[in-house]
Amino acid sequence: MATTIFADDSAEQAAEYLRLTLDKLSQLNLIPTPINYALLYTYVAGKDVSLNEIIDQLIEQDKGLNQEKAHILFQQNICLHEDEDDTQMRHELLMMMAPIIGSLVDIAGKTAISKRELEDHIHALAKTSNSRETLLIAANILSETRKFVSETQEFESSLSQTTQEISYLKDELEHARKQATIDVLTGLSNRRAFDKALIDAMQATDEDDEIFCLMIIDIDHFKQFNDDHGHLVGDKVLIGVAREMMRNMRGGDFLARLGGEEFAVILRETPITGAFTVSENLRRSIERLKLKHVKSRELIENVTVSIGVANFRRGESEVEFIARCDEALYRAKSHGRNRTVIAD
Repeated sequence: MATTIFADDSAEQAAEYLRLTLDKLSQLNLIPTPINYALLYTYVAGKDVSLNEIIDQLIEQDKGLNQEKAHILFQQNICLHEDEDDTQMRHELLMMMAPIIGSLVDIAGKTAISKRELEDHIHALAKTSNSRETLLIAANILSETRKFVSETQEFESSLSQTTQEISYLKDELEHARKQATIDVLTGLSNRRAFDKALIDAMQATDEDDEIFCLMIIDIDHFKQFNDDHGHLVGDKVLIGVAREMMRNMRGGDFLARLGGEEFAVILRETPITGAFTVSENLRRSIERLKLKHVKSRELIENVTVSIGVANFRRGESEVEFIARCDEALYRAKSHGRNRTVIAD
């Protein structure tokens, strides 16, 4: 067997074998000498199958594994010269503990672990020549290793839980933010979102000379739907019109419900002629809608919209721009509804 029994063990493995070895020494009531330690370390690490079988047999016997038998097994299997026993084993213990201590020092630099305790153990290991003291110090380091690892795992678990809670809160905040800009009934953007989108489009015009147009859309005779059929039918009309609008919108268009039966569309990078074409296509599409009563399933007839369209003029305010578009919508309604009118 190789002289250095710890040579192939990682710091993590060595720490665990150290714990098991000290436990086994205690169970067998053996003094923690370097010889006994080396023998039991080899045993718990499973480094020699035939040796383990012999030790298992001795443990099962009445007298068990005593100091004398342990010494004989050590001489037969570990293969150190007697005068080298204490020095060699202490050296190997120190070599084994070095990476463990190094890991602890590294952990101490990253967490709240006390460096003072580790430094005390390191100094004690450097000074002692007594094998029992060496094992006792090793046991103390192991105890603190397990304690620190446990605390670190608890910290990581707490951190993981906190991270999950933060992620959940971010999702909730994002959901709340979206809810604050979404119309609940139709799923379209609401007036608050529209006001921001309009300001963004106006700023783009000032900065990049981008042209854009605004459509304001109003469902014709909407009050009559509510009065004649009830609010459920009115909601059905609002949802149906909103969906038809979404089907007709292009990728860069911004659609919102301003309130009641009134909607708006911001058409970015679109001249007034293009906006009129989009408006008429939308108006005809809504005119062909086949909506049904919620309960009777009868057709809801005469669902039409009137639309005012205006192109933004550099320098005019948001209020002035919307007022021009509203005026065009008013003229569309006063001239018979179900039509598009371009603002002056």
